[in-house]
Amino acid sequence: MQISPPHPGPVGQRGFTLAEVLTTLGIFGVSLSLVVPSLDSVTRSNLRANAINELVATLHVARSEAITRNAPIVVCPSQDGRTCARVAWESGWIRFVDSNGDYLAGADEPLLGATPALGGLRIHTEAFETAFGYTSTGRVAGPDGAEGGGDFTFCGNGNSADAQVVLVSALGRPELANRHADGREPDCSVT
Repeated sequence: MQISPPHPGPVGQRGFTLAEVLTTLGIFGVSLSLVVPSLDSVTRSNLRANAINELVATLHVARSEAITRNAPIVVCPSQDGRTCARVAWESGWIRFVDSNGDYLAGADEPLLGATPALGGLRIHTEAFETAFGYTSTGRVAGPDGAEGGGDFTFCGNGNSADAQVVLVSALGRPELANRHADGREPDCSVT
């Protein structure tokens, strides 16, 4: 049996024409332009979910430690992971035993944990702007000594439509919501 070599000319040509290649690239480009914005949305959503999980985990652990240690535990924003600072919560936060009740992490007060900065989102709160704490009974108390709850608003890109709220009850339990406790919609335009 003999195999004959391929015949030269149009019958034996292989490959794609320029028109076919350009059409394929055009379709690929349009498809890619439709997918990329949705991937950006997924990334923002994942960043927000991660930040919410970090804060809620910190709240649960801090409340448990306050009850277990029978001592006040404070959570405050921190830029350096060691001291409280007047910075936005997305800069990171720390939790510590507040043995002197000043809501500031002193050198003699044990640091129990730190969360680093969380980029790509904003965390806003009015009730807990500088810090909040758990009493030895697990109730929430602010730096002014008043007991009561509050909330944190997580904003991905300034768009209030994708905002989420973590409500913290006076009993210290966090809960994820789409609105504030008083029924207001979250406002991501607030700085």
